[in-house]
Amino acid sequence: MNRFRVLSFAGLSVLAGCANARSHAALMADAEADIEAIRLERAMARFDSARTAAPDDAEAHRQYATMADYFNLFAEASRAWERALDLEPGDPVSWDGYARALRWAGAFETDRRYGEKLLDLLPEALRATTDRPMIYVSALLAARELGDLGGYQAILTEQLAARPGDPVILTALAAALVEAADEEGGIRGQAVRDSIGAALDAVGAIHEAVSETPAPHLYRLASGYDLIGREEESDRWLARLVAAPDRGVLADDLLAEDLSSDFQAATYQGSPPEELLRIADEGLAAAATLKNRATWTTWRLMAVGQQAMGPELDPEVAEAVFDAALEVLAWQNTEQWMALDGLVELGLHLEVVLEKAVEAEEGLRADRPGFLDPGSRGYEREERRQRAIDRARIAQARILAQLGETEAAGALFEELATESRSAQTLQAFGTHLLDTDRPGGALDAFVEAIAFGSARLRPLAERAAAAAGLPPKAVEERLAVRRPVVEAEMAEEALGERLDRVAPALVLEDQHGVEWRLSDLAGKIVVLKFWATWCLSCLAEFPDFIASLEAYAGDEDVVFLTIATWDSGRNEVGELLAEEGYAFPVLFDDGGMALDFELRVIPATLYVDPGGVIRFLQEGYRPAGYAEQMTRRIDALRTQ
Repeated sequence: MNRFRVLSFAGLSVLAGCANARSHAALMADAEADIEAIRLERAMARFDSARTAAPDDAEAHRQYATMADYFNLFAEASRAWERALDLEPGDPVSWDGYARALRWAGAFETDRRYGEKLLDLLPEALRATTDRPMIYVSALLAARELGDLGGYQAILTEQLAARPGDPVILTALAAALVEAADEEGGIRGQAVRDSIGAALDAVGAIHEAVSETPAPHLYRLASGYDLIGREEESDRWLARLVAAPDRGVLADDLLAEDLSSDFQAATYQGSPPEELLRIADEGLAAAATLKNRATWTTWRLMAVGQQAMGPELDPEVAEAVFDAALEVLAWQNTEQWMALDGLVELGLHLEVVLEKAVEAEEGLRADRPGFLDPGSRGYEREERRQRAIDRARIAQARILAQLGETEAAGALFEELATESRSAQTLQAFGTHLLDTDRPGGALDAFVEAIAFGSARLRPLAERAAAAAGLPPKAVEERLAVRRPVVEAEMAEEALGERLDRVAPALVLEDQHGVEWRLSDLAGKIVVLKFWATWCLSCLAEFPDFIASLEAYAGDEDVVFLTIATWDSGRNEVGELLAEEGYAFPVLFDDGGMALDFELRVIPATLYVDPGGVIRFLQEGYRPAGYAEQMTRRIDALRTQ
């Protein structure tokens, strides 16, 4: 059984046990009612019981797969979709869901077998249906991660030969050609876009004056112009596609993307709350999937929350924010933390909010779906879960303080700061101490939090020092004592995050055409940095990374390699290197090596020991103590 299912369904046994006593038809009806009432966890349990009661009912498997997909349990969803297709092989909805589940299961599990299976099954899927664009999107993403765009193009070309002129296949082929051209770099990308644009212009001229153009042709025009960046034409054809009586699902994702762009642009431009709310309501009305509904519910909360800005909070607006936040919590996804924090700030109906905070903590401890990203693994997963539990408990403590239960709140804050020491818990404890006129303790808590890397708390620390009758330099004096202790503690913790995983075979070319093999570096410590040209954190890390690289320039036992991955075209990399004056070798990940190294996040730095075993992984970029952390890991590999 998949480990995600074991984790995620531990908290559903009671629900499922009660549901088993009901008939299959009653279970299906109850689950549908649960979805309508946004009780999604219960709906999933009931659909699971329904498919157990009637294993040959394809609809029960489809509905269960849809719920598993909603909660990002993609490996579980892929099995349910596969069973639905065993029962009804030609069902286009199941093929669509199956393709999506396989792609994301491959990404979440960092297992290329899911993507390979998707590409193997793609011809069969397209024989069953060609007019569901998300099948092509899922397959393109999988092909890109596997470094097999050529194989994907071959499949599309074969399908096009069987269906000459099919607009949806032509659109998918155009997207694959643009993707391949961008990876190749140079001027080819623009040449391909120009060629696609000319073809679209010819098609558009035919359908411009025709009032009843079939939806697939409208889709080709709207999606194709969007692909090559001609947004005005794309919007014009999308408007016609949305109004087409035969649009089916062709407009769904294009419309969702268009409305999302409108909302983000309006937010960036500081549009009035009424405009944000209008777009959010339009997006909610157009949402075609549970995930889209959940997203637009969150954005609607953001729009309503804009109305609460100002020196005074109108009671009606406050209630509207409260209701919108509760709806976000009901969707039970990672956005619930924003809603919970907002409710704590709002200070309304605190007993209800306290119940929600307690429920969040219980859900995290029981590994219930929706409370933690199932893509996390190992120590990373436990770290994230602990941080989320701390966040839920901080919310509880803050609510207790607002309810006047100061002693209980203080005890919970202190317990958190003692048992789960982090910048997050120490800041919360320090703020509580400052609010309850204990500035000396608050100063110590803030100093400790700063030592943990939260430099933005310095003004609060100085405020606490002033309230305690101490000069501003007291902060720096105490920090000088505590920082080395905390950094040593953090360093020891980081060294404990061991992977002990044999590195996959790596054979990649750099920007000069030189081939690098990891096997040729046996006997050396290898530091591998995976990055992408579009990743701002990756680019921000480079100065620190290069400083470390230069510090080890004369060390023959240590080799630093950077690997450009995930949509980092050779041309883009070359321009970046030239612009910044970087001369270090950059290897190009054309074959999905990031997937083989089981990476989900960039920047990512892997430390490979002389025997070819990955010992440490650093995900993300943490400026504080960067060089020291790298040195400690390298030294640990020298002495092991």
